[in-house]
Amino acid sequence: MTHLSPMALGPAPEYRRLVEEMPILLWTADATGRWTHVNGRWTEYTGLIGEAQGFGFEAALHPEDVAPTVKVWTAAIHSGQPYDIEYRLRNTHGQHRWFVVRGRKVATPGADDVTWVGSCTDIDAQKQAETAALLAQRSAVRALGLALEVRDGETGGHTDRVVAQALALGRALGLNATDLTALELGATLHDVGKIGVPDRVLRKPGVLDVDERALIHAHPTEGVRFAAALGFLPPAALGVIRHHHERWDGHGYPDELAWDQIPLLARIFAVVDVYDALISDRPYKAAWTPGQAQAEIARQAGLQFDPQVVHAFLELTAS
Repeated sequence: MTHLSPMALGPAPEYRRLVEEMPILLWTADATGRWTHVNGRWTEYTGLIGEAQGFGFEAALHPEDVAPTVKVWTAAIHSGQPYDIEYRLRNTHGQHRWFVVRGRKVATPGADDVTWVGSCTDIDAQKQAETAALLAQRSAVRALGLALEVRDGETGGHTDRVVAQALALGRALGLNATDLTALELGATLHDVGKIGVPDRVLRKPGVLDVDERALIHAHPTEGVRFAAALGFLPPAALGVIRHHHERWDGHGYPDELAWDQIPLLARIFAVVDVYDALISDRPYKAAWTPGQAQAEIARQAGLQFDPQVVHAFLELTAS
């Protein structure tokens, strides 16, 4: 294998030189997906030429990005469709930077071995800015969640516990990173609608009357209205806030959704939210033991909760 420069992509040597010296990373691959050539910028950045399989396509990737990248690349080879994917690429100093990779299938007269061409464009500064913004958003959301916890009379870190438990359960159920982020945000602000519920109702030790119960039942819709005004929560996070009091049997609120009409993230969070409420002291009840709470969660499978989510939760809490 050699650099792109010895390869005749066209009749003009000037064109070959231009491609070789482009400031972005360029590559070509054959119909099977095997990288056949790279330009000088690729070699300069990665330090890999032909010694590594595919010019270091996998060798230079961040370990966490190998599987999803190969999956997208394999699908593109089979479908022939163009693709874009973001991944982290290691440089000669061992540092990883973010790139957006764009691959397109081509037919080039006089160069039958060229089937795919692609570019790798450095977007690390953009990704760093996005990460910083996301961290700031998460910090603000967590601060609001903790304030709501105090307002609601919660004690002992309820917000942090349910977020951690929801994320652990989401991972056990195979959620991707996007859904896990939405679950985290929705879980943190799940009761934001209780801002509009008076203290006398929130902290009432006895049974709620009809009007008081109506105020409580309105908090998911009020929560969505408030959370949506923040302007950055994804729809899936808003779904957790609105639907975490729905029931599998359709007798929940506010929309009386049933079964898989209820968003999966809300079904996941409902289990951990109830479990944490059961094992915590509340104005109207003493804390249950973990065993008692697990037994109640199991009993409600197929009634209040999605049975598959309950099964995963019980396996998780038993380990």
